[in-house]
Amino acid sequence: MSSTFYNKNAANLADLYLSKSFDQVHSTWLEFLSPVLNKPDARILDIGAGAGRDSKRMAELGSVNNTAITAIEPAQRLAELGEKYTRGLNVQWLQDSLPSLSVVTQQEISFDLILLSAVWMHIPATDRARSLRKLANLLKPGGKLVISLRHGPSGDQRIMHKVSADELVQLGKSVGLLPLLITANDSDKLGREAVHWQTVVLQLPDDGSGAFPFIRHMALPGLNADNSSVDDLFEALLLQRGRLKEMQ
Repeated sequence: MSSTFYNKNAANLADLYLSKSFDQVHSTWLEFLSPVLNKPDARILDIGAGAGRDSKRMAELGSVNNTAITAIEPAQRLAELGEKYTRGLNVQWLQDSLPSLSVVTQQEISFDLILLSAVWMHIPATDRARSLRKLANLLKPGGKLVISLRHGPSGDQRIMHKVSADELVQLGKSVGLLPLLITANDSDKLGREAVHWQTVVLQLPDDGSGAFPFIRHMALPGLNADNSSVDDLFEALLLQRGRLKEMQ
Protein backbone atom coordinates (compact mmCIF):
# COMPACT_ATOMS: atom_id res chain seq x y z
CA MET A 1 0.00 0.00 0.00
CA SER A 2 1.36 3.42 -0.97
CA SER A 3 1.52 6.00 1.82
CA THR A 4 1.69 8.98 -0.55
CA PHE A 5 -2.03 9.79 -0.44
CA TYR A 6 -2.14 9.50 3.36
CA ASN A 7 0.92 11.68 3.89
CA LYS A 8 -0.33 14.33 1.45
CA ASN A 9 -3.80 14.47 3.02
CA ALA A 10 -2.87 13.64 6.61
CA ALA A 11 -4.56 16.62 8.30
CA ASN A 12 -7.86 16.26 6.44
CA LEU A 13 -7.91 12.50 6.92
CA ALA A 14 -7.21 12.88 10.63
CA ASP A 15 -10.18 15.23 10.99
CA LEU A 16 -12.35 12.76 9.08
CA TYR A 17 -11.30 9.75 11.14
CA LEU A 18 -11.71 11.59 14.43
CA SER A 19 -15.21 12.80 13.51
CA LYS A 20 -16.56 9.40 14.59
CA SER A 21 -15.89 7.78 17.94
CA PHE A 22 -14.29 4.40 18.54
CA ASP A 23 -17.56 3.07 19.95
CA GLN A 24 -19.55 4.24 16.92
CA VAL A 25 -17.21 2.54 14.48
CA HIS A 26 -16.56 -0.68 16.40
CA SER A 27 -19.85 -1.42 18.15
CA THR A 28 -20.27 -4.82 16.46
CA TRP A 29 -17.32 -6.52 18.18
CA LEU A 30 -16.88 -4.72 21.51
CA GLU A 31 -17.96 -7.84 23.43
CA PHE A 32 -14.57 -9.33 22.55
CA LEU A 33 -12.62 -6.28 23.71
CA SER A 34 -13.81 -6.11 27.33
CA PRO A 35 -12.21 -9.43 28.43
CA VAL A 36 -8.90 -8.27 26.98
CA LEU A 37 -8.99 -4.92 28.76
CA ASN A 38 -9.86 -6.65 32.03
CA LYS A 39 -6.62 -8.66 31.92
CA PRO A 40 -3.57 -7.22 33.69
CA ASP A 41 -0.84 -6.08 31.31
CA ALA A 42 -2.71 -7.01 28.13
CA ARG A 43 -1.10 -6.13 24.80
CA ILE A 44 -3.03 -4.82 21.79
CA LEU A 45 -1.68 -4.23 18.28
CA ASP A 46 -3.46 -1.57 16.19
CA ILE A 47 -2.38 -1.94 12.55
CA GLY A 48 -3.19 1.02 10.33
CA ALA A 49 -3.65 3.16 13.42
CA GLY A 50 -4.11 6.36 11.41
CA ALA A 51 -4.68 9.42 13.57
CA GLY A 52 -4.80 7.35 16.76
CA ARG A 53 -8.55 7.30 17.49
CA ASP A 54 -8.72 3.57 18.24
CA SER A 55 -5.38 3.34 20.03
CA LYS A 56 -6.30 6.28 22.25
CA ARG A 57 -9.65 4.86 23.27
CA MET A 58 -8.33 1.36 23.95
CA ALA A 59 -5.44 2.78 25.99
CA GLU A 60 -7.87 4.89 28.02
CA LEU A 61 -10.21 1.96 28.66
CA GLY A 62 -7.34 -0.33 29.62
CA SER A 63 -5.33 2.13 31.72
CA VAL A 64 -6.47 0.64 35.04
CA ASN A 65 -4.99 -2.73 34.08
CA ASN A 66 -1.90 -1.33 32.33
CA THR A 67 -2.98 -2.28 28.81
CA ALA A 68 -0.17 -1.55 26.34
CA ILE A 69 -1.02 -0.50 22.78
CA THR A 70 1.37 -0.83 19.86
CA ALA A 71 0.21 1.42 17.02
CA ILE A 72 1.42 0.65 13.50
CA GLU A 73 1.05 3.32 10.81
CA PRO A 74 3.07 3.30 7.56
CA ALA A 75 2.24 6.93 6.64
CA GLN A 76 4.71 9.09 8.56
CA ARG A 77 2.67 12.31 8.60
CA LEU A 78 -0.44 10.54 9.80
CA ALA A 79 1.59 8.68 12.43
CA GLU A 80 3.00 11.98 13.71
CA LEU A 81 -0.53 13.30 14.23
CA GLY A 82 -1.54 10.06 15.90
CA GLU A 83 1.42 10.15 18.23
CA LYS A 84 0.47 13.67 19.35
CA TYR A 85 -3.16 12.61 19.82
CA THR A 86 -2.18 9.70 22.10
CA ARG A 87 0.58 11.48 24.01
CA GLY A 88 0.63 10.62 27.70
CA LEU A 89 -1.02 7.25 27.17
CA ASN A 90 0.53 3.77 27.05
CA VAL A 91 0.81 3.78 23.24
CA GLN A 92 4.00 2.99 21.33
CA TRP A 93 4.10 4.08 17.68
CA LEU A 94 6.05 2.13 15.07
CA GLN A 95 6.37 2.66 11.31
CA ASP A 96 5.70 -0.72 9.74
CA SER A 97 3.33 -2.37 7.27
CA LEU A 98 1.88 -5.63 6.00
CA PRO A 99 2.74 -8.12 4.72
CA SER A 100 6.24 -8.02 6.27
CA LEU A 101 5.59 -6.42 9.70
CA SER A 102 9.35 -6.73 10.20
CA VAL A 103 9.63 -3.96 12.80
CA VAL A 104 6.95 -5.24 15.15
CA THR A 105 8.22 -8.82 14.77
CA GLN A 106 11.63 -7.72 16.02
CA GLN A 107 9.99 -6.57 19.26
CA GLU A 108 9.64 -10.27 20.22
CA ILE A 109 6.25 -9.75 21.85
CA SER A 110 2.85 -11.25 21.18
CA PHE A 111 -0.61 -9.77 21.52
CA ASP A 112 -3.95 -10.52 23.15
CA LEU A 113 -5.76 -8.66 20.38
CA ILE A 114 -4.82 -7.36 16.94
CA LEU A 115 -7.04 -4.80 15.20
CA LEU A 116 -7.02 -4.01 11.48
CA SER A 117 -9.59 -1.28 10.93
CA ALA A 118 -10.04 -0.19 7.29
CA VAL A 119 -6.81 -1.89 6.25
CA TRP A 120 -7.58 -5.22 4.58
CA MET A 121 -8.88 -3.72 1.31
CA HIS A 122 -5.41 -2.21 0.78
CA ILE A 123 -3.75 -5.64 0.83
CA PRO A 124 -3.52 -7.25 -2.65
CA ALA A 125 -4.92 -10.77 -2.88
CA THR A 126 -1.41 -12.08 -3.55
CA ASP A 127 -0.19 -10.77 -0.17
CA ARG A 128 -3.11 -11.88 1.99
CA ALA A 129 -2.01 -15.43 2.83
CA ARG A 130 1.38 -14.19 3.98
CA SER A 131 -0.25 -11.35 5.91
CA LEU A 132 -2.48 -13.79 7.81
CA ARG A 133 0.54 -15.93 8.69
CA LYS A 134 2.33 -12.88 10.05
CA LEU A 135 -0.69 -11.85 12.10
CA ALA A 136 -1.23 -15.36 13.45
CA ASN A 137 2.44 -15.46 14.49
CA LEU A 138 1.89 -12.36 16.60
CA LEU A 139 -1.11 -13.64 18.57
CA LYS A 140 -0.91 -15.07 22.05
CA PRO A 141 -2.73 -18.39 22.61
CA GLY A 142 -6.39 -17.43 22.82
CA GLY A 143 -5.62 -14.10 21.14
CA LYS A 144 -8.13 -12.49 18.79
CA LEU A 145 -7.71 -10.90 15.38
CA VAL A 146 -10.33 -8.28 14.43
CA ILE A 147 -10.50 -7.21 10.78
CA SER A 148 -12.99 -4.79 9.25
CA LEU A 149 -13.84 -5.29 5.58
CA ARG A 150 -14.78 -2.39 3.34
CA HIS A 151 -17.11 -3.17 0.43
CA GLY A 152 -17.50 -0.46 -2.20
CA PRO A 153 -15.51 1.87 -4.47
CA SER A 154 -12.59 3.98 -3.35
CA GLY A 155 -13.96 7.34 -4.45
CA ASP A 156 -10.44 8.80 -4.80
CA GLN A 157 -7.01 7.79 -6.12
CA ARG A 158 -6.41 5.18 -3.43
CA ILE A 159 -6.26 1.61 -4.70
CA MET A 160 -8.71 -0.64 -2.89
CA HIS A 161 -9.06 -4.34 -3.65
CA LYS A 162 -12.19 -6.45 -3.38
CA VAL A 163 -12.48 -8.29 -0.07
CA SER A 164 -14.54 -11.23 1.11
CA ALA A 165 -15.38 -12.56 4.56
CA ASP A 166 -15.36 -16.12 3.16
CA GLU A 167 -11.84 -15.65 1.76
CA LEU A 168 -10.61 -14.21 5.05
CA VAL A 169 -12.08 -17.06 7.09
CA GLN A 170 -10.52 -19.67 4.81
CA LEU A 171 -7.13 -17.96 4.97
CA GLY A 172 -7.46 -17.82 8.73
CA LYS A 173 -8.26 -21.52 8.99
CA SER A 174 -5.17 -22.31 6.91
CA VAL A 175 -3.00 -20.86 9.70
CA GLY A 176 -5.02 -22.27 12.57
CA LEU A 177 -7.33 -19.31 13.29
CA LEU A 178 -10.97 -20.06 14.03
CA PRO A 179 -13.87 -17.68 13.24
CA LEU A 180 -15.74 -16.23 16.22
CA LEU A 181 -17.79 -13.54 14.47
CA ILE A 182 -18.81 -12.59 10.93
CA THR A 183 -21.15 -9.62 10.92
CA ALA A 184 -23.73 -8.71 8.31
CA ASN A 185 -23.02 -5.72 6.08
CA ASP A 186 -23.34 -2.45 7.99
CA SER A 187 -23.79 1.06 6.62
CA ASP A 188 -20.84 3.43 6.41
CA LYS A 189 -20.56 5.65 9.48
CA LEU A 190 -19.43 8.56 7.30
CA GLY A 191 -22.59 8.39 5.20
CA ARG A 192 -21.10 7.09 1.95
CA GLU A 193 -24.04 5.26 0.36
CA ALA A 194 -21.93 3.01 -1.87
CA VAL A 195 -19.75 1.81 1.01
CA HIS A 196 -20.61 -0.96 3.48
CA TRP A 197 -18.60 -2.70 6.18
CA GLN A 198 -18.27 -6.12 7.74
CA THR A 199 -16.24 -7.26 10.73
CA VAL A 200 -14.58 -10.65 11.08
CA VAL A 201 -13.15 -11.85 14.40
CA LEU A 202 -10.73 -14.79 14.35
CA GLN A 203 -9.09 -16.50 17.32
CA LEU A 204 -5.94 -18.53 17.88
CA PRO A 205 -6.95 -21.57 19.99
CA ASP A 206 -5.44 -22.01 23.44
CA ASP A 207 -4.74 -25.56 24.63
CA GLY A 208 -3.61 -24.30 28.02
CA SER A 209 0.08 -25.02 27.46
CA GLY A 210 0.94 -22.08 25.22
CA ALA A 211 2.52 -24.47 22.73
CA PHE A 212 -0.10 -24.28 19.98
CA PRO A 213 1.35 -21.25 18.14
CA PHE A 214 4.66 -23.10 17.79
CA ILE A 215 3.24 -26.52 16.93
CA ARG A 216 0.92 -25.02 14.32
CA HIS A 217 3.85 -23.85 12.21
CA MET A 218 5.46 -27.27 12.33
CA ALA A 219 2.28 -29.18 11.49
CA LEU A 220 0.20 -27.17 9.04
CA PRO A 221 0.61 -28.11 5.37
CA GLY A 222 1.88 -25.65 2.79
CA LEU A 223 4.46 -23.98 5.01
CA ASN A 224 7.01 -24.02 2.20
CA ALA A 225 4.57 -22.83 -0.46
CA ASP A 226 6.45 -19.58 -1.18
CA ASN A 227 9.77 -17.89 -0.64
CA SER A 228 8.57 -16.09 2.49
CA SER A 229 7.88 -19.31 4.40
CA VAL A 230 11.41 -19.72 5.77
CA ASP A 231 11.25 -16.16 7.10
CA ASP A 232 7.82 -16.88 8.57
CA LEU A 233 9.14 -19.96 10.38
CA PHE A 234 12.09 -17.98 11.73
CA GLU A 235 9.73 -15.28 12.97
CA ALA A 236 7.48 -17.92 14.56
CA LEU A 237 10.50 -19.28 16.46
CA LEU A 238 11.53 -15.75 17.43
CA LEU A 239 8.08 -14.93 18.73
CA GLN A 240 7.83 -18.25 20.55
CA ARG A 241 11.02 -17.30 22.38
CA GLY A 242 9.34 -14.05 23.35
CA ARG A 243 6.26 -15.91 24.60
CA LEU A 244 8.41 -18.19 26.74
CA LYS A 245 10.09 -15.12 28.26
CA GLU A 246 6.66 -13.70 29.12
CA MET A 247 5.68 -16.96 30.87
CA GLN A 248 8.81 -17.03 33.05
